[in-house]
Amino acid sequence: MRHSIAALALLVGSASVAQPQTCNMANAFTQPDQGGRSQVAVWKSSGTPALLFADTMNINTDGTRRSYSVDDFWGEKRALNNLCNAMSDGCAGLSSDQLMQRRIATQKAKAENWPAAGTAATKLSSSIIPFRDGKPCPEVDGFLVSATALHKRRIADACDIASYADALTVPAIVLPKRANRATPTRFEAAGAGIGDLAVLMNSEGKLAYAVVGDTGPATSLGEVSLALAADLTGRALPPASHQEVRGRGAFRGRGWQVGRTVTLVLPGTRDAADPYMTRERIDRDAAVAFARWGGAARLKACDAAYRNR
Repeated sequence: MRHSIAALALLVGSASVAQPQTCNMANAFTQPDQGGRSQVAVWKSSGTPALLFADTMNINTDGTRRSYSVDDFWGEKRALNNLCNAMSDGCAGLSSDQLMQRRIATQKAKAENWPAAGTAATKLSSSIIPFRDGKPCPEVDGFLVSATALHKRRIADACDIASYADALTVPAIVLPKRANRATPTRFEAAGAGIGDLAVLMNSEGKLAYAVVGDTGPATSLGEVSLALAADLTGRALPPASHQEVRGRGAFRGRGWQVGRTVTLVLPGTRDAADPYMTRERIDRDAAVAFARWGGAARLKACDAAYRNR
C-alpha cells in the first residue's frame, strides 16, 4: 500500500512540473532586406496573432528635434542623421562630386527660402520632411522637422514636431512601407500596422517593449528608434551626431546598430483613438499583450526554433 501511495505521489508531482513551452509558429512569408540583397523569414503564430522575425537592427532618428540639418548636411556635428536619408532617392548611386552638388543645391534652396524648382532639385521627401505651402516646415532650433507615421491624432498641424514619435524618447520599431500605394505589405496583410505593440529580445535574452512607430524602405527590415536601441544595449542617450550613430570617424567601432534581435509584433493591439506615444503606456500594455501571447518562455522557444529552421 505504501508503495502505491508513493507511486501516486510521484505521478502527481511529475504532472505539476511545468512542461517546456512550445513555439507554435510557422513561416508566413519572407521580407526583402538590405535593399533586396537578402531575405528575412517572418513567422506567424497560431492562436493569439503575432509575427516574429530576427535581424540586426539599424537606427531610426525621425521625430527628434535633431534628426536632419541643412547646414550639418552629413550629420558630422550635431545632426543625428545624414540628410540624404530624408530624400526620395536616398542619394543612391551618386558620385562624390554629385553628393557635393546635392548638398550645395539643398543649402542654396534653403538660403533662397525654398523656391519650387530649387526645392524639387533637393528631392526632399515630404513623407519624412513635412511640407507646408510647398516648402519644408519651418526649422526648429536649426533642424528640419522630421515626421513619423505614428503621430498624435489631436494635432492637425503637420509642422508641429510634438505630433510625432520622438526617436529619443519613444521605443519604436520600423516596418516596411508599401512598394506601391495600392498593394498592402505582407505585414499589413497579416494584420500588423502603425501603432501596434511589439516585444524585442536581444542576443542576451534582454526584453524591451515597443510600438510600431514608422515605415521604412519597402525592401528593408530591421530598424529601431534610438530610445529602443538604448533599451536593448544599455547605452546612454543621446548620441553626439550621425557619426556616432553610424560608428564613423572618432566613433569608429562604437556605432548604435543593435546585433541580432528577435522582434515579435502583436497585430491588433494599436489604439487608433489615442496612439501609444509614451513609454509608460507602451510598457504597461505591451506586457499584458505579451503575457497573453505566451511571454518570455514562448519567445525563447521561438528563438531556438527560428535559429534551427
